Amino acid sequence: MFRDFTPQERRVVLSITFAVAVRMLGLFLLLPVLSPYLKTLEGANPQLIGLAIGIYGLAQALLQIPFGYLSDLYGRKPIIVFGMLTYVLGSVLAGLAGSIGTMIVARFIQGFGAVSSAMTALSADLTRPQVRTRAFASIGASIGLVFTFSIISAPLIAGKLGVPFLFYFTALLSLLAVLLVAIKVPEPARKEREIVLSLRNIYVLLLDKDQLFLNFSIALLHAYLVGIFTMVPYELVYLYNLPKPEHWKIYLPSLLLSLLFMVPAILLAEKRKKFREVFSLGVALMLFAFLSYEFERSIIGAVLMIFFFLLGFHLLEPLVPSLLTKISHRDMRGLALGLFNTSQFVGAFAGGIWGGYALKHGHLMLTSMGVVLALLWLALSLAWFSRDTVLRES
Repeated sequence: MFRDFTPQERRVVLSITFAVAVRMLGLFLLLPVLSPYLKTLEGANPQLIGLAIGIYGLAQALLQIPFGYLSDLYGRKPIIVFGMLTYVLGSVLAGLAGSIGTMIVARFIQGFGAVSSAMTALSADLTRPQVRTRAFASIGASIGLVFTFSIISAPLIAGKLGVPFLFYFTALLSLLAVLLVAIKVPEPARKEREIVLSLRNIYVLLLDKDQLFLNFSIALLHAYLVGIFTMVPYELVYLYNLPKPEHWKIYLPSLLLSLLFMVPAILLAEKRKKFREVFSLGVALMLFAFLSYEFERSIIGAVLMIFFFLLGFHLLEPLVPSLLTKISHRDMRGLALGLFNTSQFVGAFAGGIWGGYALKHGHLMLTSMGVVLALLWLALSLAWFSRDTVLRES
């Protein structure tokens, strides 16, 4: 993958890939274990559990574009280092938290370091156009590997060492990432930066039907992700009496099958231009996931929900941003990605609140709404792909 990279490009991409992977590790490691742990904190109730899970996404959504803009004004590295150190502070505070209120504050501080856009921009600044796609592919692949590792290992690690250990572990790795970025990655010259904040461009993208559809898609996908992993691990522990260290037996087979399914499906979309078919299949799998737990209210239904969700998630998670890069104008691609990332974190916040509401009022609050939204998403998908978009020439 790195054969045509210069030594500096290789060093830059590996350092940024590690930093991004660490940030996502802090998110994904907690996903399958956080809601059962939060129940043990002083003052916890279902709504506050959902808020503690989702508020990380709210902070990220609020600050994604401002941090990207500040990185244009003051440099990428200072903003990235500041954001990573803020994440370290929030992680340590979360590990020490004994009450749900302290945990909510800690999770907000964790999300305050919204540096995803700045990291993406830094990678673009310091790589040549002919290797830039591979640089982004490296970052994307690391996120997929981190997700797989986290979902399988988190229940085992948390079962033996406790959830606070996960916070401290990711804080330590984040400090290492800060050192790597500070030492190994140069600050690009101002003339190399291409992203300029324009209120007119924001207005144009907010009204663009293609951008709106893809923003909606990534927001809903991550609302599903956080909502499901707020409710299901909690119910596995407290409703079905399945200890956290045993959860990997559910996640591992589902992940392996979904990854095996993903590769030929994505190749079919890219090589045979079957974007509509693969995308619609991914949304249909989301529908099957919610229907499974809607009609089979047992641990079997929960397992089927996780299985179908992960099948669909691994189709849609790489496909949605890929479609965005195909339809967005090159001169506004950075801003388009910033709005896209913001939508993703808005969805994550909504998913936490949604999952917490379902913990209090019953699983039907999650599954019934999930079915309705999946049907809407499927209808919008078919309508969007029927339009004469640039995908026909991609």
